Amino acid sequence: MTHPRALRLVLATVAALSLTVRLAAGAIEAAAFATGQLRNPLIGPAIDPESRFEVVSIKRADASAQLQFRMTPGRLDLAAVPVRMVVALFLPVHRVVGWPDGIDAERYTISAKMPDGAPQAAMQVAIRHLLEDRFQLVTHEETRELPIYNLVLARGDGRLGPALKESSAECQAVLREYGEALRGGAPTQAPPPAVATCASWPSRPGIGSTAFKGQSIGAFVTLLPQFVDRPVVDRTGLTRFYDLTLKWTPEAVPSSLGLPQAPLPPADPDAPNIFTAVREQLGLKLEPGRGPVEVTVIDRLEKPAFD
Repeated sequence: MTHPRALRLVLATVAALSLTVRLAAGAIEAAAFATGQLRNPLIGPAIDPESRFEVVSIKRADASAQLQFRMTPGRLDLAAVPVRMVVALFLPVHRVVGWPDGIDAERYTISAKMPDGAPQAAMQVAIRHLLEDRFQLVTHEETRELPIYNLVLARGDGRLGPALKESSAECQAVLREYGEALRGGAPTQAPPPAVATCASWPSRPGIGSTAFKGQSIGAFVTLLPQFVDRPVVDRTGLTRFYDLTLKWTPEAVPSSLGLPQAPLPPADPDAPNIFTAVREQLGLKLEPGRGPVEVTVIDRLEKPAFD
């Protein structure tokens, strides 16, 4: 049986990596994150939509197998994982509905290798094809009215909290110019040094603290559903780039990965819960509500044929 602490650390790793895999590899991540390009972040050479793993092995995991997760350049190695965890590597599973009954009853050991020279960003495409080819995954997209949290300003005067500050005027200009270039289709392999200096990737998400600079509030919103039980919608009206630090005590949010969830060890045991931390440290507030949410609906997902 997997040790509870090890399981919690794996879940935190998957939560962070599932976001990272959906972004381009390397320094471009921070810049794409900062400029709001999360829905289309693959900057540089186009990724072949037919990218697939060169070698794939799927086996039924032994009941005593230890849950493991390892992603290295060109390789994916998973042990004793439910299929939801694999789906989480290319889709935000808190927005996936229609899971078949009993889908979490079986665990799998999966080893897969990309062709030599394949870009790391192509692994996202290859993971999807693995699920389509071996698990018969079929999905469609639709919009549903669901419980959400609206992220709003907490203070009537619009004043932000002490841990949320606008990036410098120089960085605002640099990031805005770079974002406009990306939206215009500029073929950029890596962000200019000035962009990399102004924008940093969020650190330590999932273990009770995070910090980044030169990011949009929309980028921050993409992290929040990992720590609360609903999708989050940005209603702040804040349109600039910000430097942010946040500390909170993680709580047991129902796991969307098909594994038992438990509170993670906090980075600061005296920190408040995330709702209080967002209000006091950032000057923002998570208000419960309902709203339209883009979801992925599973039409078909089956047990694989084993090797």
